[in-house]
Amino acid sequence: MKVERYQDYPLPAEQLVAVLTDRHFFEERHAMSGVTSFHFDAFGEQADGFLIRILRDIDIPMDKVPSFARRFIGNNNTLVQEFLWFERQQQPYRAHYRFALGKVPVEVHGEMNIADRDGVARQHMVVQVHSSVPLIGNKLAAMVGERVDKALDSDYRATLKYLRQHGMIETS
Repeated sequence: MKVERYQDYPLPAEQLVAVLTDRHFFEERHAMSGVTSFHFDAFGEQADGFLIRILRDIDIPMDKVPSFARRFIGNNNTLVQEFLWFERQQQPYRAHYRFALGKVPVEVHGEMNIADRDGVARQHMVVQVHSSVPLIGNKLAAMVGERVDKALDSDYRATLKYLRQHGMIETS
């Protein structure tokens, strides 16, 4: 399954990338969501770019998981969210994205591009969701893909809120 979206932020692309690669942004974003139990597994320059890897344990209420997927998901799982910024010097700014949840047999990865367009920072995200589980892999990938799509919506709204709270964009 492929999830693709364009999101516009009313500030320069360079400023948006500076925010998205700032440790304080992630700390405040987690706090906004009520998440206090997380840690940075990596945050800084690596040989292949600027790596941000965040880990947090999450509880998954099994009553919200379809029966076909329950055997793949435990009650406690570590969520891994990773961004590898491999182009931060010129536009389009680019990063690889990876997401994993415990031992769930679904791969979530993609690429993000950010560039100035018509006076705003335009973020283009393409995320691939794939599962190699025989027979139900497509169903499992579709279920996770829907959640990824909703999470991207939520993240967009929260990032705009963060930018407003820090006076980087106008309040509406």
